[in-house]
This record gives sequence, C-alpha cells and structure tokens, in this order.
Amino acid sequence: MMLTPGCTKDFLEKPKGGVATVDTVFHTKNQAQYAVAQMYNRCITAYAPSNSSGSRPESITDQLYIIHGINDTWAGTAINTSTYITGNMSPSGNADWGGFGSHYKGIRQANLVLKNIDMVVDADDNWKKDVKAQAIFCRALQHFELFRYYGGIPILDHALGEENLLLPRNSVERVVNTIVQWCDEAAAVLPLSRSAVDYGKATRLAALALKSRVLLYAASPLYNTPEYMRTEVIGARFGDARDSVLAYPSYSKERWKRAADAALEVINNAPAAGVELLNTGKPLTTGETYATLGDYESVWNVAGNKELILVNPRSLLEMDWWTQWMFSKLLNLSWGIKQNVPIEFMQLYEKRDGTKWKLPAKGDNLPEDIKALNLDPRFYQTIAYDGMWYSARSGFLDYYKAGDGFLEGRISGTDNIPNGYALETYKFVPRVDNMSINHFTWPVFRLAEFQLNYAEAISEYEGPNSKAFEAVNVLRSRAGMPNNHESNPELFRAFIQNERTIELAYENHRYNDLLRWLKANEVLNQTLHGIVTTAKKGNNGTLLRSWEQGVFIPRVFPKRYYYLPFSNTEVSKNYLGGVGTGWAGQNPGW
Repeated sequence: MMLTPGCTKDFLEKPKGGVATVDTVFHTKNQAQYAVAQMYNRCITAYAPSNSSGSRPESITDQLYIIHGINDTWAGTAINTSTYITGNMSPSGNADWGGFGSHYKGIRQANLVLKNIDMVVDADDNWKKDVKAQAIFCRALQHFELFRYYGGIPILDHALGEENLLLPRNSVERVVNTIVQWCDEAAAVLPLSRSAVDYGKATRLAALALKSRVLLYAASPLYNTPEYMRTEVIGARFGDARDSVLAYPSYSKERWKRAADAALEVINNAPAAGVELLNTGKPLTTGETYATLGDYESVWNVAGNKELILVNPRSLLEMDWWTQWMFSKLLNLSWGIKQNVPIEFMQLYEKRDGTKWKLPAKGDNLPEDIKALNLDPRFYQTIAYDGMWYSARSGFLDYYKAGDGFLEGRISGTDNIPNGYALETYKFVPRVDNMSINHFTWPVFRLAEFQLNYAEAISEYEGPNSKAFEAVNVLRSRAGMPNNHESNPELFRAFIQNERTIELAYENHRYNDLLRWLKANEVLNQTLHGIVTTAKKGNNGTLLRSWEQGVFIPRVFPKRYYYLPFSNTEVSKNYLGGVGTGWAGQNPGW
C-alpha cells in the first residue's frame, strides 16, 4: 500500500546488470525507459485481463453470468463475483479489479518518473518534457480509476519518501478538478500522434479523452444529482457534510455543458491526430477473414486501426494459459469458463428496424430462431449462440444438452458439467485469421465513446437536437441501424443509454455507466435468465436445438454498492477521514 513507509524500491524497475536505485534507473535514457515501461504496466491496465484476473470484469453486471456456486467462486475471484452478485460484498473483498493499493503503485511510479526524469544525462529537454507529460497523464488516469470506484480519494501529486505520510480523502469537486488540470497540463505537451515504435504511449488526444470521460462522470446523476433523483441516493449518502467526498453539494446543469465541450474537443482534434471512425460501409460480417468482417467487428479485430485513441497493447499471447481459458470457453471448446450472456442483456439489442422485442418462452431450433429475429448486426458480431458457425477451426458451436439419443455438445457446460446455456460473448475472442490470438489491442479510448459522450452531454444540456442526433447516428449508420431523432428528452435519454450499452458492450463501461446513471439498483436487482438448449431429433434424424428460458440467479444490489468500500485495514489507520474529524473515512453502509 502506497501510504505506508519503506516501499520505495517496490516501485523501481531493476535495470540490467545492477541494483535498482534512483541514480542507476534514471542515469541514462536507456535505463530510464525501464521505469517508464513499468509506469505504463501499472497505469494502463484498462480491460486487458491480467494473469490473475480470473474472468471478465463484466461478470458483476447484467452482461455476463458465470455459474453461481460452481465457477464464480474461483473464476471471478479477482473481483469477488460470487459475493458481489448476492449482495454479500465486504470491505475485505470488493469488486475493484486491481485493489485500492494497486492504483497507488501506478500513481507512485508515475510520480517517481516525474520527479527523477531530469536526472537522465543523455536525453534532450524535449524528450524529458514528453516523458513528464506521459507521467502526468498516467497519474491522472489512475486517480480517475480510483474515483470511479470509491468517490473522493486521497490525491497523491508527488513521490512519497520513507516517511509515513497518510493522506485524507478529498471532495469529488477537488478530485475532478485535479484530474482535469493534469489532463490539460499533459495535453499541452504531448504530441497529437505517435510513431509505430511508440504505439501505446499517451498522446494529446488521449489526455483530452480522459478529460472528457471524467467530466461526463462528474456531470452524471451519481455525482451531480438533480432534485428529482434525490430519493435514488438514499442509502448511498450520509446526509451530512461527509457527502462532499461522494457528490457535489448541489446539481448544476452547467456540468453537462462542460462535459459536452470536452467530448467535442476530442472529436474536433481527432482528424489531425489521424483518428477517425472505422467506417468502410460494411455493416454486416459475411465471413471469417478480415476483409469480410463488418466494420463494428473490425474495430476490435484489426490491431492499430484508426478508431483507437489509446490502447493497452498487451496480447492474449502474453497471458498465461490459465487466464486465456478463463477468458472464454471458445478458446479451446471443451474445458474452460463459459461467459454466459443473460437474456435481459440480449434484449437490449434492437431489431434491425430499430424496434424493441421480447424473447418467447421457448422454441424449436435456436440458430434459426435467432437468425429470424433479425437483430442489430452488432449482436451477431458480439454474441455467439448454439448452432452458430464460428470458424473453420471450430465449426458449428455445440452448447446443447443431451436429448433424443444425442450426446451433449462439446461445449455444453463449464468444466465439462453440462448445462446447455446457449449464449456466450465472443468479443475479444479469436475467430478470424485461423483463430490467431495475437491481433487484439485492448481499447482504453476509442473515438466512438466520445461521439456517445457528446450526444449524451449535449442532449442533457440543450435537450435532444440535431447535434446529439448527428453524433450518435453516425454510429447507428455504421452498424446498419436506422437513425434516431427522438424529441422527447426522457425517451432520448433512454435511447442514448441503450445505444452506449450496445456500442461499448464488453469494453468495461457497463458497470460504471449503471452507477453514474443511478440505474444499477434497478438493473442489477433482478433475476437474470438464460437460454437452455437440448438436442432434439428432427425430420430425417437431423439434429435440432430446442430451447427454453432458464433461471440464472436472482441478483442483489444494495444501495451501499454505489461506492465500493475501503478495506478495513486502511480504514483502521484513521487517515481517510482526516485528522481530528472523528470519521474514519469509510463509505456509507460499510
């Protein structure tokens, strides 16, 4: 933990051929690169599974279900899925993927780079200024990661020494303003784009993107609560001055204007940075080669494509075999963790004509029935289903249970225990290029997010208008979906939230979007269901996949979940609430 003494050497990358000290690490440009690389390793962690991740982070949302009582107790250990979804999360095991202290390890590494990079003897001033700006950006990003989980947190703007320095929590207002200030400082120095050799390093557009994201969060109801939503935060607030670390004291519509301006700044600066929406006019995937992928599927299959603003360049190849198999059943088709998709999430995808729909209770042949639904093409480019042709290597997917003389399918269950659950996400799972696992880059920021940020923010500030319509409909058009010009503010808000959910599905946005919209208590307090398929003999002995809806699990989301708890170990040190306040600093309800 960063706030305890005696941990300086933990944050230095050992240079080749020597003992790690500040003097040796920051003596030459070549050695200093190790410290910079370690900074990125600890700060740019967005989404890409780590060797100990256990599962996708969406398992605590309505996007995924990992079999409760069998696999979530170990497949979801990194985010404590089993206790989270049943309402039993505790301060000793919350849903913060990295853990509170890991964020400060990244922050500390960034501060060490910022403090010591001037010691490098063989680098020019421009290189040093660039590295400093990268460090400021990385520090800002990890403060944002903390903010989105805990609310107001300690701000660490310098490298701690050996002293036992304990920092209190700060107000939401100060945290947001500090992150924005750092983004502006970094953006003033960082280049708009990078050469291929520096791919994955922060750019000016990345700094503007982070600024947009934090200001969108800050304008949202969880932090900027309008009067008509005050009842929604009962149980998630203290009702006294301590609430400054949870939200702004009063609602301001101007925060939406600030968020809209920041998103527009990203959009306007994108062309000069060589960033644009990937849109070649191909909404449909027609094969399993790069040339036959729909544009939406290409965004997450084509490494280094122009829509990506900042990525974690880590590849599935760099993960150990355990993490690869935990990440998807589809990687080896037998043993492994199936990433089941609930019907409730499936139904968020509109039909191709833009209408809503409800899944029937049962049917005779799942693959034909799903095709007949004629859903948003993004559904078919994101979610696999029983009977779907996946690839030449894998063939048709067999999720069905045994029946009518047929044995269960190859991937009927998880850990080879048949269950017949028939939907699984395959976003970020290999399918093309002979199922190669080396072509994904994990998006930290991509341009589509900021089209959605702008549409949401400007419609909240000005009401639904041509600016909002244009920003979101360019994504709808790319996907092969009809434009939307809804003039009713409440209906347009629901549309924008749904569109964001679909466009950014499985990219680590859904959890915090539900929180900031104050919708988690509604969406995650319900029983989730799945499609269960069973083999059935059709005419001439052909295999059909009969199906019915089945219950996954009742989900529980207490109001105290809107802010994660700090560990009891940190709370017991009595620094989070501030010296002399009589408050230990823990979030409400914990």
